[in-house]
Amino acid sequence: MRISKLRNMSKSLFWGDRPLPEDSEMKGVIETDTGRTGILLKLKNGMYVLGTAGTLTKLNQEKIRHKLKEA
Repeated sequence: MRISKLRNMSKSLFWGDRPLPEDSEMKGVIETDTGRTGILLKLKNGMYVLGTAGTLTKLNQEKIRHKLKEA
């Protein structure tokens, strides 16, 4: 799993023109261990998810928190 804190153009590239979920925060770009790539979002409830083309995928929360400390 790789996390990049790059944000320039990332939202439109992976999410499109749609608004992000309410009260969410874009943390960067993520590539999962299975090869899926998208934006890393932190939702208002504190959960981290992969955002791609308007859909959200739940991620391993412990692994994400650990990787964010390294990034």
